[in-house]
Amino acid sequence: MSTAQTLPEFFTRVPKLQRAQTMHQYWGDRCVNLEMFVFSFMNTFNDAYNGGYWDLNITPNDALYISLSTDEPVRLVSPLNYADETMSTDAAGLVLTIYASSYGMNKFPEDAQILETYDKLMEVVGDHPEASKIYRLLD
Repeated sequence: MSTAQTLPEFFTRVPKLQRAQTMHQYWGDRCVNLEMFVFSFMNTFNDAYNGGYWDLNITPNDALYISLSTDEPVRLVSPLNYADETMSTDAAGLVLTIYASSYGMNKFPEDAQILETYDKLMEVVGDHPEASKIYRLLD
């Protein structure tokens, strides 16, 4: 069984025992919705996905995103722009959480925590080692 990949040094993994508290702290009452949106986008962008354990991660500017807990690279194919990228699960998690928060902003426009998540995640994409792949999928 694979273990989670090493994150870029400026990201922090949330300890397992703090997961529920952290999700609610960052995503509020919509935390279950956002998590399900991430899973749904993973199903859309990766035909081979059939579930898995996800890690919670905090960015240096204090945003939460989730990523699959594995060292195996992930292939994402965007049905929106046909970008086809193989990347770390960390980079894929950023992509999927950005899509989920964008969708969440439209579904729950009154929820400021979702907007804040989106804005903060977009701020750190350029600092990620796989920024070019992330941007191609978000374009």
